Amino acid sequence: MALYLIIHEPADENAVVPPSRLAELAADSVAGVAGPRWLTTWSPDLHDDRLFSLWEAENAAAIAEALERYGFLNERVAHPIRVRAWGPEDVLAAEGG
Repeated sequence: MALYLIIHEPADENAVVPPSRLAELAADSVAGVAGPRWLTTWSPDLHDDRLFSLWEAENAAAIAEALERYGFLNERVAHPIRVRAWGPEDVLAAEGG
């Protein structure tokens, strides 16, 4: 499974969207139900309308399908980006230190 950072940007304010099934998505993600797994979401400060969520999935298409199925942040446009976590320890290990 790969990690995906999703940038959720505001969409058309007049769009009519079905209600979110957030509790069901949360339960399925915690239980490890097959398919993409929602890991966490970040809300920036009040001057930024975007939200960011982290998912574990086979591909971005699977996340798009889950976002639609559960209505997760469906009043927004989602932009998935495949990411890989790395930090100081990884740099030192690569440098032999």
